[in-house]
Amino acid sequence: MDVCDSILAGLQEMLLGFQADLSGLSGDIRQLQDQSRSLAVQVDNRRDAEEGLRLFLERIVVPPNLAECICRGEVDELFLECVKDLEEKNAYVQLTEEAIDDPASSDPGFVLSSGIPPSQTAAGKEMIEHLSKLRLKAVERTRSYFLNVMKQLRRPKTHIRMIQTHALLKYEYLVDFLLVSSPTIHIEIRDVYVESMSKTLHTLFRTYHKQLLTLDMRLATRVDLIAVEEGALRDAFSTKVNMRKRGDAFVLGDRAKVLDGTISTESGGDENAAA
Repeated sequence: MDVCDSILAGLQEMLLGFQADLSGLSGDIRQLQDQSRSLAVQVDNRRDAEEGLRLFLERIVVPPNLAECICRGEVDELFLECVKDLEEKNAYVQLTEEAIDDPASSDPGFVLSSGIPPSQTAAGKEMIEHLSKLRLKAVERTRSYFLNVMKQLRRPKTHIRMIQTHALLKYEYLVDFLLVSSPTIHIEIRDVYVESMSKTLHTLFRTYHKQLLTLDMRLATRVDLIAVEEGALRDAFSTKVNMRKRGDAFVLGDRAKVLDGTISTESGGDENAAA
């Protein structure tokens, strides 16, 4: 009995040790669960911060290809798109607290960035200067482009309608860009265009007027008579009247051919309708 009691006492001590160990493990498990929840919250917060920072950087940072296109690229559709992107970035950087408090503005970038105005951030203050320089460069290149187009309008035998469609109307956004970013240059381009088109239209109307003058033929004057003596219309060796010698305003001349052409056209149309 004593041996059994000692064995049972040892087993009891061993079980009590296991129980203590299990209590420690449960405490460790609770601690790990708390740490896991804390890490999950930190991960979510970092994802939200990363998303807000990504949107902020996308809307404020100028890519190298955009700057290269505005500074050295051709003035084409790609240049137009780059200017639009530049204006969007500049408008975003210039936003203030009043724009955030405006109920009409629902910008997700403000929500994800805790509502901090871009103009009050260090990056925003730095980018304002760079964006201003790029806008000045875009204004300069846009001015040169439109002045070159105006020179083409003043050239003789120029297809004005084609230039207006493909070189002016196609880039009407650049005109609005000049109006916002540099009103003085916008007025200059407008005045040059008005002057160029005035000279071009004046030249076209002068040419048209000269062509009309070549078609002007005087058939009668105040000294012409309604009736002409038959003696003046007779040939020297004949008693018949020669109507070809009649030169007054009432001579039909070649105008009969106009009627002949009209009659033949109408008769042809009637025949086609009958067929």
